[in-house]
Amino acid sequence: MRIAVALISIVFAVSTVSAQQPSSTERSLVTSTFTVYGNCGKCKKNIERPFKDMQGVEKASWDKKTKQFTITYDPSVLTEKRIKEIIAEQGYDSDDVKASDEAYSKLPKCCRYRDGNPHQDH
Repeated sequence: MRIAVALISIVFAVSTVSAQQPSSTERSLVTSTFTVYGNCGKCKKNIERPFKDMQGVEKASWDKKTKQFTITYDPSVLTEKRIKEIIAEQGYDSDDVKASDEAYSKLPKCCRYRDGNPHQDH
C-alpha cells in the first residue's frame, strides 16, 4: 500500500512539473510589429497571404489604418529580415526593406501607395 501511495505521489509530482513547463513551441515564438506601406483591403490580403500556411508562422496580420504588420513566428525557422523580404517580394515596402520597382509595378492600381493616392475604401 505504501508503495502504491508513493508511486501515485511521484506520478502526480512529475505530471504537475511537466504541465507547468511551456512547450518548446511556446518558448520559441516571438512577435514582431513593424510598418508596412499599403492602402486597402487588397493590400491586406496580399501582405498576409504568403504567411497564411507558412511553417513557423503562428499568425500574421496587417492593419490598413495604422500600417502595422504583426507576426508571431518561430525564429529558428524565419527571421524578421526574411519576413520583410517576403513582403517586399509582394510589392510592399517596410521602413528598411523596399520592394523592387518591378514588384511594385505588378500591384493593382488601388494598391500603389507610392503614388500618393490612398484607396482606403476597399
